[in-house]
Amino acid sequence: MPDDAPAESQPEMVAVPGEGAELFEIRDFALTYNGYTSNGDEATGFRNCATLANLAAEKWLEQGLLPDKLHDLRTCLFFEARRSYWDSPISADYEVKLVRRIREVSGGEVLLDPNSPKAKRRDWPKWD
Repeated sequence: MPDDAPAESQPEMVAVPGEGAELFEIRDFALTYNGYTSNGDEATGFRNCATLANLAAEKWLEQGLLPDKLHDLRTCLFFEARRSYWDSPISADYEVKLVRRIREVSGGEVLLDPNSPKAKRRDWPKWD
């Protein structure tokens, strides 16, 4: 990408929460990714996201295993953040372990998904 390219065309990186991060920080970070749009279109995204996340959670509960791919890890964390809003999350420990693995796989920084709730929040009107 040329150095003189407009700033908005360059991908934005976000830091993965560190060890000891509070649960609200982890869930806020989870919203830097959109697990629905990254797993399909409007018709299939939720179902695909939920299927991936539920299978991964089951595997973690039964065997203590986490996904290896960054996409899968971020999808699972996103879904757990959404699940915590609507229902009971699998466990806070699971979310902490997902973030730890995301940090390991990514090197500590990930791309801000432009379709994520966190990115979209910037477009909301500012109220003084």
